[in-house]
Amino acid sequence: MPIKLENYGSFGAIVAAAACPICFPKLALIGAYIGLGALARYEVFFFYIAQILIVIALTGHVISYQKVKNKVLLAFAVCSAALFFVSLYVVVSEMLAYLALAGLVIAMIWMAVESRRCSGYATSAA
Repeated sequence: MPIKLENYGSFGAIVAAAACPICFPKLALIGAYIGLGALARYEVFFFYIAQILIVIALTGHVISYQKVKNKVLLAFAVCSAALFFVSLYVVVSEMLAYLALAGLVIAMIWMAVESRRCSGYATSAA
């Protein structure tokens, strides 16, 4: 059975959101408290991995678009991913990065609902 990237792309957004302690100080304090401070020397790698996970999440949304055909949902996911990179490299805003990650999580939930709705139409039409 082949691995379907559209099933795991949005999961990447959640993992990237959970990995925010690598770049956001408020969550880093909690991570250090529970012993994740030992990973501080690998912060640069985690920073790049979080960006790769955002790209994977966006790729999953693009692949899922082929099934759902909802342009508004795809545009929302693309804007959220773009906002994440803008918040890192252009504006350097923690709040915008959190907003972008929340947008990707919302897009993931929305995509799951749309996917079930579309599969429901396919089974009822058959």
